[in-house]
Amino acid sequence: MTRIYLESTVCQSENQVSTVLDDEVVLMSIENGAYFGLNQVLSRIWRILESPVTVAQICATLQEEYDVAQDVCHRDVMEILEKLAEKKLISVS
Repeated sequence: MTRIYLESTVCQSENQVSTVLDDEVVLMSIENGAYFGLNQVLSRIWRILESPVTVAQICATLQEEYDVAQDVCHRDVMEILEKLAEKKLISVS
């Protein structure tokens, strides 16, 4: 599995389909056919991932929009991105 760092650039994978339902995103992995529902914060991260962005930029955006400590934001975002990468829903470089 690819390691993800704050300096890593991430974006939505081409191997997925997503749609917005009532301010939340539903994803489907084309590769394995699995569906995923994203809550409001995860949906926000998904929208940020529409264009290539560094993990640090994602965290900075979330810290501006939500009341979250930097260390908590970094930890949580890294965990989320690792899960998305594991399911091949994002590309990491």
